[in-house]
Amino acid sequence: MWHHRPGTLWAWPGLNLNMPKISFAQYGTKRIEFTIVRSSRRKTVGIYIGLNGDVVVRSPRSLEADRIKELIRKRARWIIEKQEFIKTHSQLGSEKEFVSGEFFFYLGRQYRLKVITPASKAAEGCKLIQGRFFIGINGDLSRAETRGAVKEALIDWYIGRAKEKISERLELYARQIGRWPKRIEIKDHKSRWGSCSRNGIIRFNWKIIMAPVSALDYVIVHELCHLIHQHHSARFWQEGQSSIPDYAMRRKRLKEYSLKLSAFD
Repeated sequence: MWHHRPGTLWAWPGLNLNMPKISFAQYGTKRIEFTIVRSSRRKTVGIYIGLNGDVVVRSPRSLEADRIKELIRKRARWIIEKQEFIKTHSQLGSEKEFVSGEFFFYLGRQYRLKVITPASKAAEGCKLIQGRFFIGINGDLSRAETRGAVKEALIDWYIGRAKEKISERLELYARQIGRWPKRIEIKDHKSRWGSCSRNGIIRFNWKIIMAPVSALDYVIVHELCHLIHQHHSARFWQEGQSSIPDYAMRRKRLKEYSLKLSAFD
């Protein structure tokens, strides 16, 4: 590992000095590594734990690295507990083979997958019938190609259901909150369930359709509240609480589901 004296800036031609910085903080015998992502638009510090246990700190550009390390040490116990939880429960998000017999979530429930070879090309694709996922795939494909085709068909099905269900639930809460987005988009986010741009566009991670409706509603309300409050201020959380009484509990449950919904990452 390369080291340099504090206060000395090393740079090479073409290096982006705004790129994420990897650092670490010592907590007893534990070494907590984390990545700092700075933004001039950000006003507060956020600490995020990825599905693989990686720690990311999103920080205002002006905040000093020593101050960030201090914040990491203050939250060290929480960070370590989350990393241990992820390590213990990592099998929940284990990679899928996309073969018959596997289970996949939809709105919080698990459904067994059955891969079939349909009689015609028109019958190919994914359907949920009587509590089972049926996916019709061309029988001439190799094993690797079949796996990819099954995964793609399942994702297409999820995206279609996400568009329908999110539109339906968003209309309900938009009327309650009194805010409507400019438009909604379904995306393949890697580390977030949704986002709200300053111009009123709300984007949702299609994987949220695998979680229970209670979790889906939480994400919808969360992003709608951002149409009123851009930052996670006390007023922002109060707004969410007024729309969903058990808002905080749903937030906690959604974090637990993250591991279960990571099979497609």
